[in-house]
Amino acid sequence: MGIQSTQDPTTSSTSTSSETTIPNWRVLSLPKEEDQEDSLAFLQERAPWSNQQYQEALDLYDKFISCSDSYIAPGIKDALNVLDHAYRLYGPQSVVCSFNGGKDAVVILQLLRAAHAHHYRQQEEQQQEHDKTTIIRPRALYFEHADEFPQVLAYLQNSVQQYDLDMIAFDKGIKFNQGLEVLVQNNLVPQQSSSTKITLPMGFVLGTRVGDPNAGDQGYFCPSSHYMPPFMRVNPILEWTYGQVWHFLRVFSLPYCVLYDQGYTSLGTTKDTNPCPALAVPGMTVTQNTTLPKYWPAYMLQDWSQERAGRIKKEKKKSSTTTATTKDNNKGDNIPSTSSAPSNKAESVISIPSALRATDPKQLIRKKQDELAISPVETQNDGGENADNDLDESCWSYDKSSNHSLASSVEQRTAGLLVIGDEILKGATADTNTQAAAKAFRENSVLLKRVVVVSDDQEAIINEILQMQNEVDILVTSGGVGPTHDDVTIKSVAAALNQDLVLHEEMALLLQEKMNKTDNDSNSNDNNAVVELTEAQRKMATLPSRSKLRYLADKQDWPVLQCRNIFILPGVPEFFTHKIEYVADYVSSDIELERSTVYKVILSVDETSIVTVLNTAVEAHPDVTFGSYPFVSHPEFKTVLTLEGRLRSAEPEIFSRKSFSKPQMDHHVRMALDYLLTHLPEGSILRVENDDGLL
Repeated sequence: MGIQSTQDPTTSSTSTSSETTIPNWRVLSLPKEEDQEDSLAFLQERAPWSNQQYQEALDLYDKFISCSDSYIAPGIKDALNVLDHAYRLYGPQSVVCSFNGGKDAVVILQLLRAAHAHHYRQQEEQQQEHDKTTIIRPRALYFEHADEFPQVLAYLQNSVQQYDLDMIAFDKGIKFNQGLEVLVQNNLVPQQSSSTKITLPMGFVLGTRVGDPNAGDQGYFCPSSHYMPPFMRVNPILEWTYGQVWHFLRVFSLPYCVLYDQGYTSLGTTKDTNPCPALAVPGMTVTQNTTLPKYWPAYMLQDWSQERAGRIKKEKKKSSTTTATTKDNNKGDNIPSTSSAPSNKAESVISIPSALRATDPKQLIRKKQDELAISPVETQNDGGENADNDLDESCWSYDKSSNHSLASSVEQRTAGLLVIGDEILKGATADTNTQAAAKAFRENSVLLKRVVVVSDDQEAIINEILQMQNEVDILVTSGGVGPTHDDVTIKSVAAALNQDLVLHEEMALLLQEKMNKTDNDSNSNDNNAVVELTEAQRKMATLPSRSKLRYLADKQDWPVLQCRNIFILPGVPEFFTHKIEYVADYVSSDIELERSTVYKVILSVDETSIVTVLNTAVEAHPDVTFGSYPFVSHPEFKTVLTLEGRLRSAEPEIFSRKSFSKPQMDHHVRMALDYLLTHLPEGSILRVENDDGLL
């Protein structure tokens, strides 16, 4: 009813090479001019697609469009939308895809055959019952190469047979623009007289991604360059990342060339392609009787800028008129860029030393602001019983103008967070400040060791302050500051530090200036101006006697109150998030404490199935911190593992404390990762990423 799809008998090639014997794989050799019309006639012939493959492709389309994996679902929907438009504009007769065995081309083929089937389904729904349409095979294009990997050729041939494709292969030696010109010129309007030759516009579907060297400024639809035959480049996966390509292939269990499981990440030819060095397994060979190194599969590459690291660069010929094309040597996009300047951001960082890759620049280039150097609170020794304690508060801080060089000033600092507020404990307000503090401290290599939530009770606050003082270098409080009865944080801090509460003149003047609450006829030079504060302002200006206002941003911003090693911040999330970033930067060590590379392993199996492997890894690699996070209801993955090296300073004088440099930490993490990848259940690893987040 409606559309009929039948399997055609085995077709013979009109112009084939001797080694090609696969049905519907037709190799085109450029014929002599007098024989051209007969030799190229098969380009206009389109055989029907098998009903089995049509139905399988429809099922695949439905799986793609219903995918709920947040990592790839948006990209899939965008790609299918682009292809749907291509089929609507050009029709299945004039849509052809580049299929050369590369990972991007594999993604394109799977998306295209799904969109191809969906286009016919839509036609069927719109047609009358008596109308019948023959479903033609999806057409793919390939340029043969003398130095092709045999594994690539075998994969291509198997795919053509498995999916019943119409493969047009151009013989060795045919240049890219020559082949496309033949294809475009023979994309004729069907059933026209021999005296007329009207061609149809053609859409050429490619695996171009933004990071590719030849992507230029292309969009989803991009006309061919002026020196090429006229056609429309269609780039459905333009915005996809390397990780999304592999996640897509593995989530849907789509076959790909075996070379990718042997460490190859970007395929060219046997003459210019090696496995990716970033995937080499330390100290391991393929077999015990060989010296060939072993490599992890391509989907385990975490530094995506290394995607093309296995490609051997060719010397560029100096020519102002030559335009390089990627032909089939680049298993992705075969179309030269419209721009001569490479736009690949990933390519531009490949030459960066490995120690600097995949690292937040903020961790490598610290702001060198002397005015933000940590220094002890300026105090006056009153000769009281706490005088020594007050003077001793510099033991946790570091002043660049002084000669202090204590252990705590060169090791990683530790921090505690005291969240104050009945509204948090009652569930009336969400505690977002803890996450903000954790992120800020982590970005500045400060270890957040302890977080406590207490009520607006002075005794409880004092007890927690006293306990935390013995456990961390820096304490940050959140909430409980203000003029109301339940704002008891400042009183509690003063009591815990055994300091008097006094009217802080700088704070009083600041309140007058910021809030503009003084009488209009008040004289700002009058020493008694502070007495004109309102009762609420007076309470806010009453601070511990040895407290200090820290202007960590600029004079226009509200300062942070510091009492010894305690930083008192407001509880309002908007204000807290802003302040904690400055505090974390301010209290971070003056030496460079670089974090190790962080790995995130996404698994398709439940956490319970990896307990033994994970426990063994933890025991065998004590210098690595492991995290295991189950996702019970997630539709695509079940467990996320994280690995990070234990952070230590690289300063030589504290090596005796088992401190590690970043290369050492990275080595520890990589060894632990290698163990996990070797021992985790086969097929359970979906992807490996360099990302702190869980989702």
